[in-house]
Amino acid sequence: MWIVVGSAALLSIKNVIIGQYFMASFLGFIALITANPLWYGIAILKKDKVQSKQFRIARTVFDAVIVVSSILLLSFGIYLQSQGNSSAILMIIFGSLGLIDIPSLIKKLKGTSPEIDPIRDHMIGLLTSGIAAYSAFFVFGAHTWIEQYVPGMWGILPWTAPGVVGAIGITYGVKYFRKKGMIKDRVKPVQTTL
Repeated sequence: MWIVVGSAALLSIKNVIIGQYFMASFLGFIALITANPLWYGIAILKKDKVQSKQFRIARTVFDAVIVVSSILLLSFGIYLQSQGNSSAILMIIFGSLGLIDIPSLIKKLKGTSPEIDPIRDHMIGLLTSGIAAYSAFFVFGAHTWIEQYVPGMWGILPWTAPGVVGAIGITYGVKYFRKKGMIKDRVKPVQTTL
């Protein structure tokens, strides 16, 4: 997964250099939304690291970068849509998805965040990074195939499907492991300071 993140970041930089700003912004955002849950999903299993002030600061900064990037991607998508670019709908969808981090970021900035449940957070982090990777595959790896078999506006469906399927999988996975007693029933807010 780190190779996916690194290659997406490098391709984003390459696209900026050659003036392909649509692709550069989309790839850069995919790199961010893949890296954040991947980093967190791995780090959450290291108890001493999770309790450190540096970890809380890094997590808050990561969330802030994603929220700002989401706003920029959403704005760029709306602008391109107004210019008649039909692919801009992807930027609008993915930019909107990134805004989901706003409530979590606000809680972290106020000094409260949910109690950490390592199993749940690990599962959610890695499955979320998988969603981002599959989305990137459909956008770039299977683009030609999708265009042949899925016409017009329906072409965005395979690109957004990993998010829908992944969200359902995460929901049922959390319920399953909660029933098994491996995940806590209630997650209480914890006072923290950055």
